[in-house]
Amino acid sequence: MKRFMTGWMALALVAVLANGTAAQEQTIRPAGKTVKDLAIRGRVQTQFGYASAKNDEGSDDYNTFEIRRVRMGMRGTLFDSVRAQLEANLVPGSSLSMRTAFLQWREHKAAYIRVGVDKPHSSIEENTSSAEILTIERSLINGMVAAPGALNGLALDGQAPMLIYGAGIYTDTANRNAGGKDSKYLLNAMVGLKLDDLVGDNNKLLIRANWLNSDDPDGSVGGKFDDVIVVGAHLAAGAFDLRTEYFMGDADGNDTKGFYVMPSLRFTDNIQGVLRFEQAETDKSRGISAPSRYARNIPSLSARETKDADGNVVSKVEPQKGDQYQSLYAGINYYISGNGNKLMFGVESAELKNTDAGKLEMLTASAAWRMLF
Repeated sequence: MKRFMTGWMALALVAVLANGTAAQEQTIRPAGKTVKDLAIRGRVQTQFGYASAKNDEGSDDYNTFEIRRVRMGMRGTLFDSVRAQLEANLVPGSSLSMRTAFLQWREHKAAYIRVGVDKPHSSIEENTSSAEILTIERSLINGMVAAPGALNGLALDGQAPMLIYGAGIYTDTANRNAGGKDSKYLLNAMVGLKLDDLVGDNNKLLIRANWLNSDDPDGSVGGKFDDVIVVGAHLAAGAFDLRTEYFMGDADGNDTKGFYVMPSLRFTDNIQGVLRFEQAETDKSRGISAPSRYARNIPSLSARETKDADGNVVSKVEPQKGDQYQSLYAGINYYISGNGNKLMFGVESAELKNTDAGKLEMLTASAAWRMLF
C-alpha cells in the first residue's frame, strides 16, 4: 500500500507539472558569480504493461502499472567553461542512486573532458535519452549488449566539422578498484561521421561506430561481455526518420549478435508512427533471456530447480531463456508538447527459440506518459 500511495503521489506531481505545456528546464539565478545558467531538471515517466506468453507447456499472462522513471537534478556552468551536472534516480520503492554526477571542461570543442558518473558511448539507441526514444522500451539486443549503465570514469568527447569522437576509461560507480591485478576497467571508444550536407537542408545523417572492452569477469563493470562492437546509422529527413544498428558482443569466445531497424513517420506535428524489427542470436545455450518488461514477470516462465536430498541442484528448467530471438514493435506517439509531454502506445510480438519449454511466443502491449520539467 505504501508503494501504491507513493506512486500516485508521483502521478499527482506529474499533473501539477503538466499545467499547460511542460518546460524542459527551470532556470534559476545563483547568488554568486561563480555559477551561471543554473537549471533544475527532472522527469517523471509512468507506464502500463500487459504481456502474454505461450510455449509447449501452455500459456500465461501478467500486467502491471508502474512509475518507470523519476529523476531530479540540476545543471550549470562554472567559471564560464565547466559544466556541472547532478541527477538522481528517485523511483518510488527503490533506493536512491545517482544517474549522473560529473564535471566537464568545455573550453575547446575538439576535446571536452568529463570526469564523474555518466553513461559511456555504447550505441545510438542507448545514448538517446529516455525522454527522446521512439519506443516505450529500447530494443532487447541493445539492453543485452550495449547497456553498461552509468559508470564512474574519465572521458573525452570532441567534434570537427564532419567528425565526432570519444574515448573513456571507467570503473564501477563505487570506484573501489583494489589496484594491481585486481583492478577492473571498461575501455570505450566512439567515432562517427555527421553527413548532414549529403541529405539536404534541415536533414541529418549520422554514421557511428562504438567499441567497449571490459576486463571484469563478474560483470560489475561493463556487463557480461569482454568486447562489444556496435555500428549504426541515423537518418532524419523531414517527417521520416530511420535508425538501425548492428551489435556484436563476445564473452569468452561465445558471440551474441543482433540488429534492429526502426523507421518512423510524423503524420502530423503531434502524431508519429513507429515500427521496429529486431533479431538476436547467441552461441551460448540459453544465452538470451525474454524481455525484462514484462515477459520475465509471467509466473509460468520462472526457472524451476530440482534438488537432491542434500539440497544440491541436479537439474534446472529455464522457460524464459533461449538462443534465437526476433520481434516486431508497432507504436503511436502523441506529442502534447514535444518530448516534454507526450503519450506513447505500443504493441510488440516476439518469439524466443530453443528454451527448455520449446519456442516461447510473447505479445506485449504497453502505454506510457512521459514528462520533462
